[in-house]
Amino acid sequence: MPRLHLARAVLCLMVCAGLGTTARAGDDGPCPERPPRPGATTRPDAVPAENLPAELRARELRLTGEGVSEFTGDVELRRDDQSLSADYLRHDKSSGMLDATGNVRFREPSGLSYVTEETHINLESRIGHAGSGGFRFEDGSARGDAERIDFEGPDHTRLTRVRYTTCAPGQDDWFLRIRELELDTAEDIGTARQASLNFMGVPVFYLPYLSFPISDQRKSGFLIPRVGRSDNRGTEIAAPYYLNLAPNYDDTLTPRYLSKRGWQLQNEFRYLTPRSQGKLDLEALPNDRMKNRDDRAAGTYQHWHVFGSRWSGNVDVRAVSDKQYFEDFGDNLGITSQTHLPQNAQVDYRGPLWNFSARAADYQTVDPTIATADRPYARLPQINLALNRALQPNRVNYYFETEAVNFDRSDGVTGGRLNLSPAMALPLSNSYGFVTPRIGVRHISYSLASAPEETPSVTRGVFSLDSGLVFERDSHWGERLFTQTLEPRLYYLYIPAKNQDSLPNFDTAVAEFSFFNLFRDNRFSGGDRIGDANQLTAAVTTRFINGADGAERGRASLGRIYYFSDREVNLPAGTGGTTASDIVGEATATLASHWHARGHAQWNRIDSRLDKYSVYLQYNPAKNRIVNLGKRFSHDELEQTDISTEWPLAARWTFRARSLYSQRDHRNVESFAGVEYNACCWALRVAAGRRLDYDTVNNTASQSNSIMFELELTGLSKLGSVPDSPLHESVFSFASPTAAPRGSAAP
Repeated sequence: MPRLHLARAVLCLMVCAGLGTTARAGDDGPCPERPPRPGATTRPDAVPAENLPAELRARELRLTGEGVSEFTGDVELRRDDQSLSADYLRHDKSSGMLDATGNVRFREPSGLSYVTEETHINLESRIGHAGSGGFRFEDGSARGDAERIDFEGPDHTRLTRVRYTTCAPGQDDWFLRIRELELDTAEDIGTARQASLNFMGVPVFYLPYLSFPISDQRKSGFLIPRVGRSDNRGTEIAAPYYLNLAPNYDDTLTPRYLSKRGWQLQNEFRYLTPRSQGKLDLEALPNDRMKNRDDRAAGTYQHWHVFGSRWSGNVDVRAVSDKQYFEDFGDNLGITSQTHLPQNAQVDYRGPLWNFSARAADYQTVDPTIATADRPYARLPQINLALNRALQPNRVNYYFETEAVNFDRSDGVTGGRLNLSPAMALPLSNSYGFVTPRIGVRHISYSLASAPEETPSVTRGVFSLDSGLVFERDSHWGERLFTQTLEPRLYYLYIPAKNQDSLPNFDTAVAEFSFFNLFRDNRFSGGDRIGDANQLTAAVTTRFINGADGAERGRASLGRIYYFSDREVNLPAGTGGTTASDIVGEATATLASHWHARGHAQWNRIDSRLDKYSVYLQYNPAKNRIVNLGKRFSHDELEQTDISTEWPLAARWTFRARSLYSQRDHRNVESFAGVEYNACCWALRVAAGRRLDYDTVNNTASQSNSIMFELELTGLSKLGSVPDSPLHESVFSFASPTAAPRGSAAP
């Protein structure tokens, strides 16, 4: 019986459709590393058994009759990739039967070994049986035992009273118990009768009959149920049922019981073709007991398509039945804080000379506090065309971008907008600096409805001169040698002013002020304004480059803008009269002993205060140990601390926690704390969570609590769910040190 088929059999007993690979619980603490589970393989073409050579060794050989041989003492038979060892072996040449007794070990070509006291088998026909004993995979990833194993031909095996586990010998914390298991490798079908899962001696799952695939083919059936509890929904029980409709599409139907709200039905349909893939998610809850018996629903459709080597497209349409849906059914802050749901369809072309895209885009606003006049416009359609040429240093480069959009909304001015932006630049650079003069034109024109002026337009010239130098010196930190750079940079921008207060504003706002945006040629994001400018950005960057490996270990930048004239184009309308911008800086460092740091700050020079800052600090001494510390501040807007950790407490115990707290409001935003017990072949995780929920209808906020459990059986499946590990928080992601760019002061 090939190892692959037995492995797939036991993996499929709990999930009739065949679960994918799961994370191993034994990766932490003292648990040994386990090899990966076997993947799908293709059985090689069979070689006639009579053509396979055999080698047999033993201490004694005795011929007891015509064609009958007896071997005694350290008997070892090898044939191709099969082997059989025993204390005693009897071979009947006429029948081809092998009768082995005493410490029998039978190894199949797949690497699956049986250890029994007796085995009787014809290796040519693979017909025979083995007595009570155990089996194990050669890599030690799993083991088990059976009362009897019947070999019923090249493609059929029957095991009686089977137990299977990934736990180490002597640790039967969990196991699958199967009364009878039949494996048909010709049809790639397994059949189990009276299968149950036992955990710590307690049966937790039972199926009287089960048919499942034993290859990479999927099969319909129930998946692992999900159980949970929350203040907002009560006790939750979900029982997913998987439908293998075709090799390239499937469906998962999930009845879900919420004790405080009623029955919800969820459905996920997925498909895959050689050039496309997509999924349709639908869920509905009729007669919500906590929502005046209203019917609640949500849906998402996503599609990705590759039409050719240069053409592609995608669709992303999402909708909910009511504005409070995510507040009531969302599981984390990232879901419940959504204000708009996209409804987009887009086609893209990426060519050697031009890039083109066309899309139709709309939004469903799910935050009822947002006024109609403040909601985003639909873009029906939006077309973009841009020249796509690689930068060529020390020669003239040409640029061209254009956008045509039709904006539509039930309230306010609507109409079409055309943006044109041709430019040319001459980037000159060498090992110690660069100079890049650039000149261009920016044009905006409209065709409006319900506006005093139907066809307003504006055209402005744009000139910029970007320049920088690189100075280097050797620097020592203790005994380590670093190359420290000093990279001053000057960026001059000139755009003549023209009053644009009469132009509509479909999608434009002032870009976020940051170090990177000091070098923008338009202080607005969107296409409705051309910011006038007569200004000079002065900035400086210093880097510390490890002399041993060339990796950048630290970087700090500081800069500001000096204005030579007032800014007359503003949102909202007005005149900006300051002579200089705020000072903005950023820094990142990979410190000794596994410390990483990143920060950003904006200093208000007029009021002599920090208007914005963010600081993130991480200590990550090992793959299973991390501490994250972060703080974000924006004057009169927010002040939050974000602290998280994952840290082993003892040999098999790990603590996990996260707290996102608002100092401005003096309340918790989202937090959880929990522990994990890792027994190598299984892991139990328990977490208590608390989250701030907003009632946008009544404009109130309240805290909701939840208790979450997750039981992971290594190599089998997971039951339940807990929050993601702090090891995977994206806001605290720090890039690995890489070789620093040399010879350019541009950031």
